[in-house]
Amino acid sequence: MKYKLLSLLLSFFIACLPLQVYAGQQDPDDSLNVNGNLLYIGKGEKTPYAGILFDIPAATKLKIDKQFMLLKFDLEKDFLKKKLNAEHSLVLSKLQLKYDTLQSRTDSLLKIKTEEINRLQALVKKDTISYSHWWFVGGIIAGCLLSLGVYYAAVEVSKDQ
Repeated sequence: MKYKLLSLLLSFFIACLPLQVYAGQQDPDDSLNVNGNLLYIGKGEKTPYAGILFDIPAATKLKIDKQFMLLKFDLEKDFLKKKLNAEHSLVLSKLQLKYDTLQSRTDSLLKIKTEEINRLQALVKKDTISYSHWWFVGGIIAGCLLSLGVYYAAVEVSKDQ
């Protein structure tokens, strides 16, 4: 019973009481609330012009914020530049490696082909010794012997008749 009453009471307070939850600040960097005062002065209010009047802490905050933003921009720019250079050098090194590998492969294939061509040329030079003059001499000798054989056969045949 005690727990039922307590849970009912808590449910009532949660449902009926407005709760305010702040997810952030109204001023993103809260510069004017913490660091100085800002006052709008209209024309004719004891000033020679209409404008916005900053006290020293507010003006200092604006100046420092500008310097901070410039420094932050420079740091981000340097970071992005170094990151981009690192990415490009990685891509370049990959391409260089691929180029070197292909160049080495091409050189190896060219060396193998050159060695094979030289080997085949040596074989061709070795077998190019011409024996045509021996064939010519052999043909003349065979022709002479054949002519003598035919003459001898013709003489023998004419004796027998």
